[in-house]
Amino acid sequence: MPVATEKQLIELEETAYNVWHNYYKDIFSPEQIDYMLKKYQSKSAMKEQMSEGYIYYMLLSDGKLAGYMCVLTQSNHVFLSRLYIKAEYRRQGLAKRALSHLENVFTNPELGFTHIKKIILRVERKNSFAINVYEHLGFKKVRAEDRNIGSGFVCCEYVMERNIQKK
Repeated sequence: MPVATEKQLIELEETAYNVWHNYYKDIFSPEQIDYMLKKYQSKSAMKEQMSEGYIYYMLLSDGKLAGYMCVLTQSNHVFLSRLYIKAEYRRQGLAKRALSHLENVFTNPELGFTHIKKIILRVERKNSFAINVYEHLGFKKVRAEDRNIGSGFVCCEYVMERNIQKK
């Protein structure tokens, strides 16, 4: 479900805080997690991203918020900026269903996205769980990049991609 209301943004901000502190505790320092949350996943940051064309989706399971994703269409691909699932909903096929939804959108000629050929994402190189999930879903590592995200923090990432599965 696309995020459209202030209430939904507040729910995503709270979800991001909980998921990130739980998930990244063995990858980043608490200070880096807090910095990244404020910079990328605060309500104001998400509103700004949405004004730039990013689309946030709430991922629901039995009507409950189970996670979220964020995408941005670019020249010939869609950038999967975020895909986070709460711990209690992992390993239930939500990531696969979220990507299937993306592919349905980007293979629908009525929506005008025929130029979109692939999905691209970034994943922290120490995030072996997510890397394994993405590889299982057909993504391939294409390069490693180190990004300075400010305040002395660096993200060491793989850029991964997969072709859109045309129906």
